[in-house]
Amino acid sequence: MLLQEMNKEHRPDPPSPSGKESEDGAFYIGWMPKAPKSFAKRIKRVLLILFPVALIIAYLLSTSQKKFSTANFEYGKLTEVKGIYYDNPVPLLKVFDKNNLSMTILLVGYGKHGAETAIMELEKEKGVSLNGKEVTMKGTLIYGDRKTLLQVDKNDNPIVNIGDESTIQLQQKDLGIQTIRGEIVDPKCYFGVMKPGEGKVHRDCAIRCILGGIPPVLHVQNEKGESNYYLIVGPTGEKINDTVQDIVAEPVSIEARVVQQDDWIILYTGKENIKRISYAQLKDPNAKVIACASVMKY
Repeated sequence: MLLQEMNKEHRPDPPSPSGKESEDGAFYIGWMPKAPKSFAKRIKRVLLILFPVALIIAYLLSTSQKKFSTANFEYGKLTEVKGIYYDNPVPLLKVFDKNNLSMTILLVGYGKHGAETAIMELEKEKGVSLNGKEVTMKGTLIYGDRKTLLQVDKNDNPIVNIGDESTIQLQQKDLGIQTIRGEIVDPKCYFGVMKPGEGKVHRDCAIRCILGGIPPVLHVQNEKGESNYYLIVGPTGEKINDTVQDIVAEPVSIEARVVQQDDWIILYTGKENIKRISYAQLKDPNAKVIACASVMKY
């Protein structure tokens, strides 16, 4: 008796009068030539929902990605640049255009080296100090985001001409003691030689460049994504490269005496005034950002 009741419970429903399974109970098997209508309708409804969702996700992902760097390195091309050379606090060349607008070009050496050694050897070779003189140099231009650098290689005989002492001085303005947050980068790679030239992926290369004498730069970005750059030197303008090597490519807070020198801002600071911070602190909308850039385009 019990067995009969169990068999009755498991007995399949009788076929519909038409001899076909009802659409509500349709079941699609992959080898069937055509899916049941109800199954196909359900899939279409799902696809109509998923397609615009996929488009929205794709758009959000693409717009949230960091933009590719537009920095440039004119590898293999030498350009002559005429300006006034200054060695304090780092090697710089102040150049003017036909409208008498100026920009300050940061000088770097070949490879992972600063320009000081090459300039000192050239001064010794020619028996003259270049500081404060009108000089025509040739080198490889590096430029991006309103900043320009010139790679000077002693093997390229970079000194084309040495003129007279200039009466034009670097324009300086003391902006007082301030605390600024950002990431320390090496400017040679950041402004064109490497892409990317910042962050953890570039950390080892940046450390070697900075230890080789390339001046460290603090990259600061505001909440709108606009960037500004600050040269970092010691309290009296001496090199601070060894001091910052352990915190390159990390978020830091720097308390410094801030000086605007033409179109660069210089941070005069010491080891005790540079501190690691979190990425959350780095994105603080109240963090200071001081803008300074040349209006001249080289």
